[in-house]
Amino acid sequence: MALKSDDEFTHRLLPQATTLVEKAVGTADSVVLEALLDACNLLENSSNSDTPIVAIERDVRIETGTYHLFVRRLSTSIPAGKFQILIVRELASGLIQ
Repeated sequence: MALKSDDEFTHRLLPQATTLVEKAVGTADSVVLEALLDACNLLENSSNSDTPIVAIERDVRIETGTYHLFVRRLSTSIPAGKFQILIVRELASGLIQ
């Protein structure tokens, strides 16, 4: 199976990804949306390799704060290309000893 076209893949995911980012951030922030779509694309394309990536975590910093993205490709999904996504705004985090 060949790698998916970025344009086709992005077009398919864009409406749902936009809605999810709007819900998490309050607006369809282009930086967060681009990071989310890039993560999904990377996971989907790696699924055809000998060592596929299962999940990606990424911090995205915008004016309103830092958002942590956790994206996991569902390997048993039919059709392929389904993802579990968690977007969390980190108000404060750290290690206290």
